[in-house]
Amino acid sequence: MKKSLIIVLAIAQVVFVTSMHCDKCALKIQDNVAFEKGVKDLSCDVESKKVTVTFDTAKTDTIKLAKAIEKLGYSAKVVEYKEIKKK
Repeated sequence: MKKSLIIVLAIAQVVFVTSMHCDKCALKIQDNVAFEKGVKDLSCDVESKKVTVTFDTAKTDTIKLAKAIEKLGYSAKVVEYKEIKKK
């Protein structure tokens, strides 16, 4: 009997509220977190202190992404999460 392996990949988006306070903070987050495994897109909004990350759920998760931000010296609290696409 043949066995089939079905892999479901999902792309998700998470929004973190962080403790960044200036453009240099945003650039530091962009330059480092954007290269985390599974990150597809990343944007920072200094005024609202929000970081939005689009990522492959098979390669990373919100906990790893939060730790990557915290490792840079900023707080990271999830305020929104949604799956945006399944393959």
